Amino acid sequence: MDIPNKNALDMWNEQYNQVNEKGLQYNEQESWLNSYLPILQQRGFKNILEIGCGSGNDTKLLASKGFSVTATDFSEVALSIVQTNMPNVQVLHHDTKNKFPYENSRFEVIIAGLSLHYFDENTLSGILNEIRRMLTDHCLFLLRLNSLNDEDAKKEHPIERYFYSVDSCRSLLKGWKEIALGEHAITYYEKKKIIIEGCFEKVGLN
Repeated sequence: MDIPNKNALDMWNEQYNQVNEKGLQYNEQESWLNSYLPILQQRGFKNILEIGCGSGNDTKLLASKGFSVTATDFSEVALSIVQTNMPNVQVLHHDTKNKFPYENSRFEVIIAGLSLHYFDENTLSGILNEIRRMLTDHCLFLLRLNSLNDEDAKKEHPIERYFYSVDSCRSLLKGWKEIALGEHAITYYEKKKIIIEGCFEKVGLN
């Protein structure tokens, strides 16, 4: 795996080492994916790709509901945590901006919860094309991005990140069928945060 930004990788590994040392406690009830479980189960989806799984709170929810989950992350420490706690989950150490090693239409659901706003719009557009390639027709992509209205949008960050609006998100996903898209206030790591959340269906010829 090509890791061009060693400093960012070191920071993520340090963060997840600290999480692990404090004693990891999963709270599946707090997962944002709970509201999407009915549609995933109703449609009979099984194969899910989670991009940027972190320490695996959402991953654990999905695995506990019987989905076949493949989880990726930039941090090998995060993946080690997931492997230890969820041995049935397949993991991949992967830099999201690079091509994924999966065939076309491999997954029925692809999820990216607050993992794609580390890329500028041009790079993110390429990632979305790759997500579209891996997703089966008429299946779902669920995402969360930093909102321009979040207080962190005006701050400097040790790891570069980008902030999006509902309109810019909609523009990036032009050609997808919009199921839901909106701005939400959430609590994330005990801090108030404003995010963009969306659910899109793959339609069209590719």
